[in-house]
Amino acid sequence: MIETAQVQVVELRQYTLQPGQREAFIRIFEEKLLDPHEATGMRVLGLFRDLDAPDKVVWLRGHADMPSRKKALTEYYDGPIWREHRAETNATIVDSDDVLLLRPAAALLPSGSAAVVAASIVTLTPENEASFPALFERTLRPALVEAGASPFATFVSEHAGNNFPRHPVREGERVFVWLSAFPSLAAHEAHRGALAASPAWKGVGPVQHLRLAPTKRSPMGAGLPGYTLERTGTVTDFDFLAGTWDVTNRRLTQRGVGSHEWDTFPARNVCWRHLGGVANVDEIAFPTKGWSGMTLRTFDLERKQWSIFWINSRTGKLFPAVAGGFSDGRGEFYGEDDDDGCARETGGRPVKVRFVWTRDGSENARWEQAFSYDGRTWEVNWTMDMRRTGPAEAR
Repeated sequence: MIETAQVQVVELRQYTLQPGQREAFIRIFEEKLLDPHEATGMRVLGLFRDLDAPDKVVWLRGHADMPSRKKALTEYYDGPIWREHRAETNATIVDSDDVLLLRPAAALLPSGSAAVVAASIVTLTPENEASFPALFERTLRPALVEAGASPFATFVSEHAGNNFPRHPVREGERVFVWLSAFPSLAAHEAHRGALAASPAWKGVGPVQHLRLAPTKRSPMGAGLPGYTLERTGTVTDFDFLAGTWDVTNRRLTQRGVGSHEWDTFPARNVCWRHLGGVANVDEIAFPTKGWSGMTLRTFDLERKQWSIFWINSRTGKLFPAVAGGFSDGRGEFYGEDDDDGCARETGGRPVKVRFVWTRDGSENARWEQAFSYDGRTWEVNWTMDMRRTGPAEAR
């Protein structure tokens, strides 16, 4: 079996089943077919019931590359396991040809435990296919986050020809796909309502929305999205941050209660490198709030991992570190803390913490903070959009 990080080709497969046969298909797949799939070098990324179609399942199958796909599919479908179970499996299926061939637009992350995984499929044109992933990261992802979602996987069309023609795919299509996890149907419905009101969402489409429930053995739907204390980086990850920045903050007025009310306020940030880059310090002032903060980042040369510490002028308290690093221009950092600043009803609860850093060229950057209260889903509660204004001032 290949690791998720090695997956570079993904099949998004939507199956229509015989009436009343969905549970039979899932039982056969999970008990008899899933492990043999992975034994040939494929990766079953997720298996779901379609919540809006009682006779449909959706699943994702990953491969390291197109040659590996051909080799693994040939080995599996010409092998003894499929020969043994082909008849009973096919007896449950009406159509298995609704398949999109995709490749990750960014690093795939674990989805985390979720009652609902939402798949959104945008149809693109030759004119906007190349630019849409950047538009998504710059404009749509922040809108999704503000509306209560945090996409954990994004995909673009893979235009290589289908090298296993026994299994047709929808060739010639141009799509962008993202997946998000939600703790409940109600949370997903609240997200859809908030997103519909977002100006950034206007004009996006056409979009196919799938509401999916993970099956018992679905890898997507288990655990907290992305959470790990083993993520690594390089000593140069934060070199871009040295300098002065104007910052637009958006912070939830209440955390941990499902609020969608955000407070927007300015800040000015200055960052300096120290010790040849293995440490950096920034100071950020919030003139309309009357307080300021400081971040210390240190790089463990042996572990190849950053630790990030935060302190603010209101408390003088050094908050527990988050740890991680950058990969492909995206930095992720995780840790644990107590949320003593949310609404009174949930004050002081233990939380998992996630920081995400992204860069847009050399002049713009974005930071976001998210907490998990339930160990299954993230709530983004603070974002900073940063614009460079100059080099770091001398100290």
